[in-house]
Amino acid sequence: MKTIINSIEVKLEKLITRLSQLQLEKSDLQKNNDALNAKLQEQEKQIVTLHDKVKLMNISKSVDATKEDVKATRLKINEYVREIDKCIALLNK
Repeated sequence: MKTIINSIEVKLEKLITRLSQLQLEKSDLQKNNDALNAKLQEQEKQIVTLHDKVKLMNISKSVDATKEDVKATRLKINEYVREIDKCIALLNK
């Protein structure tokens, strides 16, 4: 009977020790999980910021292209006006 009680006490001590180890491991894993979640949220914010920057860059490129198109169009119109002036001058002769 005494050996059975001793055996149960030994097993109980082992279980308590194992429980303590598992609780510490759980705590460490929870801290690690929290840190990883915080890092993930930060990276998601960075992704959103970078997407916004890309959109702004694309918009600015399209505006720059539009400015170039406007300049080219003005030059072409000026060329047409000069050509029309030449034609009018020839008609007046």
